[in-house]
Amino acid sequence: MKWLLLVVLFALPFLPRISGFVLTLLNLTLIYSIAAMGLNLIMGYAGQISIGHAAFMSVGAYTSAILVQRFSVPIPFSILTAVVLGAIFGMVLGFPALRLKGFYLAIVTMGFVVAIEQLFGAWEKFTGGHIGMRNIRLFGSDTVSYYVNLLILLACFYLFRLIVTGKTGRALAAIRENELVARIFGVNLTYHKVVAFSVGSAFAALAGALYAHTIGYIAPSLFGLSKSLDLLAMVVIGGLALEIGPFFGAALYTVLPFLFSRSGFSLSIIFGSILIITVLFMPRGIAYYAMNFWLMWGELPIVWLKRRLGKPAGKFVETSLGRIHYVEAGEGRPLICIHGNFGSLRWFEPILGKIQNFKTIALDLPNFGFSDRNTPSIEAYTKAVEAFIEKLNLKDVVVLAHSLGGAVGMKLALERPDLVKALILVDPCPIDGLPTPTENLAYLEFYKRNRSILRRSLYGLLKIVKDRKFVEQLVDDALRMNPDAVYAHAEELAKFNLTDRVDNYRVKTLVVWGDMDPLLTREQMEKTAKCLNAEFVVFNNLGHTPFVEAPVVFLERVESFLKGV
Repeated sequence: MKWLLLVVLFALPFLPRISGFVLTLLNLTLIYSIAAMGLNLIMGYAGQISIGHAAFMSVGAYTSAILVQRFSVPIPFSILTAVVLGAIFGMVLGFPALRLKGFYLAIVTMGFVVAIEQLFGAWEKFTGGHIGMRNIRLFGSDTVSYYVNLLILLACFYLFRLIVTGKTGRALAAIRENELVARIFGVNLTYHKVVAFSVGSAFAALAGALYAHTIGYIAPSLFGLSKSLDLLAMVVIGGLALEIGPFFGAALYTVLPFLFSRSGFSLSIIFGSILIITVLFMPRGIAYYAMNFWLMWGELPIVWLKRRLGKPAGKFVETSLGRIHYVEAGEGRPLICIHGNFGSLRWFEPILGKIQNFKTIALDLPNFGFSDRNTPSIEAYTKAVEAFIEKLNLKDVVVLAHSLGGAVGMKLALERPDLVKALILVDPCPIDGLPTPTENLAYLEFYKRNRSILRRSLYGLLKIVKDRKFVEQLVDDALRMNPDAVYAHAEELAKFNLTDRVDNYRVKTLVVWGDMDPLLTREQMEKTAKCLNAEFVVFNNLGHTPFVEAPVVFLERVESFLKGV
């Protein structure tokens, strides 16, 4: 979806009825987004109050304009100089933040913006005084300015994300929440506060320089206290500590004045009302609720299509519990592969037909892939696999079960040892269940409605898998899971417990676990292996799906086990 957004942004100037006036609005939105991004770093992430952010825009605008107009410096070098000077001013202002907090820091930054405005107003020889500077050299046409501003904004956003999602961002968040605790955990308060002010101020200076060469006119009053309050409103309305918050705030700030320019309403009243409504009813900012709306509804058409596209790759067998879709490869004794939650038979493609002396049969459980829908319970899935084995008249079956499928495999081996000769559990549901943390239950709703969220989760489990096309197919298969089963599976895994029934367990079993598994712990797997009197094998540097991440290594270990069956 982000690529579609980029295509739209780059194509905007060529859309019909996009006039120079509209391009000017777009340019201002991009510029104010950069400035608000810098303030968001200072306030949203570092938790330092600043009401003088427009002063840095003024520093950047006048530095670049003076260098270009008075000294004929090329625009790229003048902008770079403005950014460096803005960072230096930010560093100087950052030091008071080491001793001042709250309103005291706000007063210092407010005094700074007033002082800068008066300084540039009095320095008439270079700045033109309060009248300002006119006819500043532009980037070019409105379209050229738009692309320059857009490319610089994208670069700034990339840098901003690197900061806030990395170690520095985590340190800033710790400072914001509790400085004492952050210091105890080794966060260097001096360094990180100064970094926040320096980088945030550099962003504002860059925005000021872009403003000068896009509009062609600057004056001290354009970057006074009122502009600082506007930037503050942009960040608060858009969403503090949200990466995309400044874009929403800047767009609202830029567009509203022109929408209400002929209405007679006071813009101060309009912005004040929006700010009050945001604080009272949308405290996390417009961007937060916009993102939630998109996550809940934006990708539903894509999900709907994905669930209905595609063709079954294998055969079907009719059972009392509905049709079951399956594929098979290889020759020899039957080995049935049972996938996990949000899975399908495709997960076993890397090992399908590659186990010596075994016919590998991978199936879609009911409610998954192309199999029919049924009751979403471990009990029903166990009965379905049992019916599948009996329908195909399979004897001395070896079951290879993964994740949620592990619970099905354990229950089948316990209840029907006459059908199961041996059991291989790969990162299975623990024998005493796997409760889903309460805070994660609400997140499950997004798995039903948003492909991007589901994709991100699966990519997190398959980090080392190089075949991106294969992973994308797994994501599409995951969307085919019955939406009603999402919460049902969480409940089933939470209440699953066979520890009081394992005394009669007699099936030869192997438990395999990847030590980088983000879902299951070594303690859980060791307990499961001990209860089943099973052999326990650990794969180093592998995650939740060893048979996908390192199929060759996995097959070697499995074949060694199967020789003793």
